[in-house]
Parts: sequence; C-alpha cells; structure tokens
Amino acid sequence: MRESFDIKPFDVVNLTYYFFIICLVFIFRSQIPSYLFLIFSYIFIIIIVIIILLKPDKSYFLSIFRYFYPVVFLGFIFESLALIVPFIQPRNKDSYLIGIDKMFFSKPIAEYFYIFNKPIFNDIFSIFYTFYYFLPLILLYFLYKKKYYLKLEYSLFALSLAYYISYIGYILVPAIGPRYSIVFSQPIQGGIVYNFISTFLDRFEHIKQDCFPSGHVAISVLTDMLIFDIRKNAGYAVLLIVIVLIVSTLALRYHYFIDDVCGLLLAFFSYFVAKIVYRKKLYV
Repeated sequence: MRESFDIKPFDVVNLTYYFFIICLVFIFRSQIPSYLFLIFSYIFIIIIVIIILLKPDKSYFLSIFRYFYPVVFLGFIFESLALIVPFIQPRNKDSYLIGIDKMFFSKPIAEYFYIFNKPIFNDIFSIFYTFYYFLPLILLYFLYKKKYYLKLEYSLFALSLAYYISYIGYILVPAIGPRYSIVFSQPIQGGIVYNFISTFLDRFEHIKQDCFPSGHVAISVLTDMLIFDIRKNAGYAVLLIVIVLIVSTLALRYHYFIDDVCGLLLAFFSYFVAKIVYRKKLYV
C-alpha cells in the first residue's frame, strides 16, 4: 500500500486546505447553516483524491485526473466560501482597505482611470479581466500535452498555494470591493461586452467577499512567471496581457490598490516557495 501511494507536494497543499476547511466549518458549525453539507462534500473530495493517489495509473482517465483534480474541484471550493464567509465574518472589512489606500492616494484609485471610462475601454478591460480564468488552464494543459510532468507538478504546487492563501484571505479579510462600497461621481460606462461579462460574473460567482488579496493579480502574475520558466518569449507576450489585466481590476473597480499589491506579493511568495520545495526534491 505504501509503495503505491503516490503523493506529491501539490497533493499535500490541496489536502491540507481541504482538511483546514473541514476543521473551520466544524468549529463554526453553530453559525454555518450548511455545515453538514460542507463537511461531507469535503470528505467526499478527500476520499476521491486518496483513491486517485492509491491507483493513479489504473486507467487513462485516472492518469489525467491525477494531475487535474485540483482544477476540477476548484470551482466548488471557491463557491463553497459563499456558504462560510458571510456567516463567520458578517462584517466586511472594506473600510480598512479604503483607509490603507488613502495612505497612498488622495482619492480612490479608480478615479485616476476616469479618462478610460468609456464603453470601448471598459469592454476591452473586461475581456482582459477574464484572462485570469484561462491563463493557468492553458499553462497546465500545455505542460501535460508536452509531458513536462515535473514542471506540471511544480506549477500545480505554486498555483494551488496561491489560490488557497487567497481564499484564506477572503475568510480573514472579507471585502466586497470599491464597486459596492464607494460612491463614485462617474458610473462605469460599459458597452455590450462589459455588461455581459459583469452580469455573468455577478450571477455565477456567489461569493462576493473575494476582494483581498486580488486572486486575479496573484494567479495571473504567478502564471506568467511559470511561463517564463518554460518559454521566455511567451512570457513577455503574456506579460502584456497581465499588465492590462491588473489595470482592469482597478479601472473596473473590482479591487483596491492594496488588494493588487498583496496579490502581487502572494504571486512572488508562491513562486519562490515552489522553487524551494521542488529544488530540494531535485525536480527543478
């Protein structure tokens, strides 16, 4: 049994977070209406992962799922925060984040982007904002198709670490962002694309207190750093996308300045922790 148990560092990160959420929900079960559903859901996920680790090469499907289960479960894990955060942290912390931003700027940073507050620009910003969802998937798919399995493990470790630390940030510092907490003198002038994307995200992302730190910045910057490890030319091309994406988080009023700063720090932290862990194991 021990010889066939194929656990890797990125598995440790994922399983640790699953157990953390189970413990958190159990501790605050009196405040969380859906605590039984959450606990059993996470137990089910853990069982599935353990089965995969015990029998990773028994079928073609399992051999793929062995690497991509963090991606498959990530949507539920993110959405499950909507059943946790509002009940254990009923008061949002936006006022603190606004106060920190005021230490750097005399007005909300989104107001500096009023010059771009036109339908065409906001449509473009919205498109770039969605690259957050696709960049890591493209990277992981590329690594798997090229059979760069050690790089794939390394990338999964770094990305999993960044995702879960950002989720813990949402729990500790729940905030809904400037769109809802600040009254701006100019409403966002959105075109068809902006209106569609913002409506779609509002409808299907049930956790609204996902502001600090900026996962969009953390994951996008981290993904680009991982791409630089493989293809420098591709890394420079993606860097342009990431820069516009970061601007979009501010111009579209999804994030405060401090969110993006901490998202950037999280990207570097996750990247260098992954470097240390996998260098010790002679993986990279």
